[in-house]
Amino acid sequence: MGDVNSVVARRPATRRMVGWAAVILCVVVLVVFALGTWNPADLIVLWRFAGNPTIGAMIVISLALVASWLLAPIGSEARQINRGRLRVVLALGLFVSVLGYLLAGPVFAVKYEVLAQRDARAIVLYDPATDTQRLRVWAGSGLGRKLVGDLGKPCGQTSVTFVGPDEVEVATSYLTVRLRLDPATGKPLDHLGPTCTG
Repeated sequence: MGDVNSVVARRPATRRMVGWAAVILCVVVLVVFALGTWNPADLIVLWRFAGNPTIGAMIVISLALVASWLLAPIGSEARQINRGRLRVVLALGLFVSVLGYLLAGPVFAVKYEVLAQRDARAIVLYDPATDTQRLRVWAGSGLGRKLVGDLGKPCGQTSVTFVGPDEVEVATSYLTVRLRLDPATGKPLDHLGPTCTG
């Protein structure tokens, strides 16, 4: 009997431990995706892995639902009405977040292609082969790499070459032009013109 009682006693403790782990993970994910969506420093790692708030909402609400199930089990629906209501609210929130991901998620899922890189600088084409493609500049390395500027909208097939540490040559279907970067920060000093021919 003693062994059976000890097993039964351990189960709630394990359940609570897993539940609190879900709570902590929920808070961490919420903070990370909030920073990724806001991203005041334009960090690439946040933009890539935590820049889609619809994914963040799904993960956070799922973890909250798991935590509520583990930490606040419903023994009596008549006595624990608020717990039941919380489960319903979280389930509805999860449904809405999944719907939001299906409808708005692709807006945040920007495709990109690194066209040229030299030392800690890279020229990246966002949304390649679309009408909304843009050339942007990344600077830095590792977790500190960030977006530092926009070179403009290239037209058609685009290639980029570093002709110097602070200068790039951009060749599109309509023109070839050299653009300067700030030697200290990498921010663009020149930009592509408003039209395809400059």
